[in-house]
Amino acid sequence: MIRPGLYLVSACLGFSGLAHPGEVQITVDASEAPELSRWVEDGAVLMKEWYPRFSNLLASPEFEPPAKVILRIRKSDKGVGSTSGAKIVISSSWIEKHPDDVGLLIHELVHVIQNYPVGAGPVWVTEGIADYMRWAIFEGKPVEKFPKPQDPKGFKRGYQPAAGFFLWLETSRAPGIVRRLNTVMRKGEYSPEIFVDATGQTVEELWADYSSSSLK
Repeated sequence: MIRPGLYLVSACLGFSGLAHPGEVQITVDASEAPELSRWVEDGAVLMKEWYPRFSNLLASPEFEPPAKVILRIRKSDKGVGSTSGAKIVISSSWIEKHPDDVGLLIHELVHVIQNYPVGAGPVWVTEGIADYMRWAIFEGKPVEKFPKPQDPKGFKRGYQPAAGFFLWLETSRAPGIVRRLNTVMRKGEYSPEIFVDATGQTVEELWADYSSSSLK
């Protein structure tokens, strides 16, 4: 028996069986917070729409992203969201306080697609790519709106600081850098030399140029 609040988005949308290439089957579990069922159902539809787009942007040789994803709402007043493998867990209290934060689901969805092995590389790259996909691609945030910590290694803060840095690189010094980083992270072959190979500058030199630029 399917518990209240638990269903397959693929079935809801008229699909049956296994997802076709580029599609994803999302199982939603809102049984711990049924009052949030509508929010998570709408979010799952959004995720299904964007999953093939992000999969294409983060494609790498001989890799297929998971075809099945679990999206669960945890009844909790702590935390925001987390992803382990193809399972995304979102805190109920965060949704209640920030019902418009659907971008949170996008960030976690990117982690499913990244699928990096343990110890693949620095966390700032992992989180920076996820926030780049959320804020630069999904939200369409312009580069001048990203935070730029005035710190020689501010990029290591990951998330939005790294996302803005990646957007600047993509549009100026190193087009395609996000996809290249994603590929080496999946292989567990990250090295900061990737920035030197792409631009002739170290990541610290590039960050210094970015953080001191006229963009705020």
